Amino acid sequence: MNASDRARRYLAKLPPALSGSGGHNQTLQAACRLVEFGLREEEAFLLLAEWNLTHCKPSWGEGELRHKLADAFRRTVPRAPFAQRHTSTAFRPIPAPRLSSPLPPASPRGTDGPRIPILGPGTPGDFAAVARSRGLSAEAVALASGAGLVRFGTWLGARAWFAVDRSRRVAQARRVDGSPHAPGVKAWTLKGSQARWPVGIGETGDEAVVALVEGGPDLLAAFHCIHAQGRPDVAPVAILGAEVRIHEDALRLFQGKRVRIFGHDDDAGDRATNRWAEELTAAGADVDAFSFRGLTTFTGDPVKDLNDFARIGPDGSHADFIQALFP
Repeated sequence: MNASDRARRYLAKLPPALSGSGGHNQTLQAACRLVEFGLREEEAFLLLAEWNLTHCKPSWGEGELRHKLADAFRRTVPRAPFAQRHTSTAFRPIPAPRLSSPLPPASPRGTDGPRIPILGPGTPGDFAAVARSRGLSAEAVALASGAGLVRFGTWLGARAWFAVDRSRRVAQARRVDGSPHAPGVKAWTLKGSQARWPVGIGETGDEAVVALVEGGPDLLAAFHCIHAQGRPDVAPVAILGAEVRIHEDALRLFQGKRVRIFGHDDDAGDRATNRWAEELTAAGADVDAFSFRGLTTFTGDPVKDLNDFARIGPDGSHADFIQALFP
């Protein structure tokens, strides 16, 4: 899908521009989004004219549309999350890893797995509560549950959601309300878990595109972005810790897949991204990564991870990010 196709899909989701109800600002906003997608002026005008016929009441004349588009080009520049892949500064291919020293060999672990309590798929109330605590959509949490990668139950006396898959090799619990289990402990990895196992890799099936994320919240954020972009062909997979190698049993399941890594924007995240890229490339996957460096949330704070990137704004809209996120 090229930039023009992504821009057309984005405009289709915008609200109508109605005279007397902020129609001028909404049309100018649409024009600015086209500039941010990196389109040339005439290409942008054709898409804006299409949108004008379906979303503007009454429709603008050609001269008015061109004036708004010229205004958009004066005040706006292409933005990384919108631009085509080869122009996006948010996208960075992964070179050969640059680790300061060799990693120690992985510690052997048992294969029995953690003792997981009785879990269920959750309720609409569970989905809504987790969505509120993470700033995501309830639909995303429901999708994660439907995929079998999120389950609900009780942990340490509180309602909790669990990142877990059908292998049951690893399970991590977080409270539904977002509160810590204990001071400073929001994520509780169950004893006996194989932390190196990527949650969801066994569920990827024939899906050729994998979004590899770090941690349970980013797993939910991946489902949020997949839902918002309409990309059911993307399979979310999560490693529940940055300081681990990928389990050797899992590496073969990545073979032949297109993997984009969404590591956290910190030193540990950079090390994990390079390490995982090396392992996955050696296993026969086509690997790159997405960098959050330089991006900000709707509150102006730095984006540190996929959950920050995907948070819903106070007006209920998504941050302007989705279109260039997945390969």
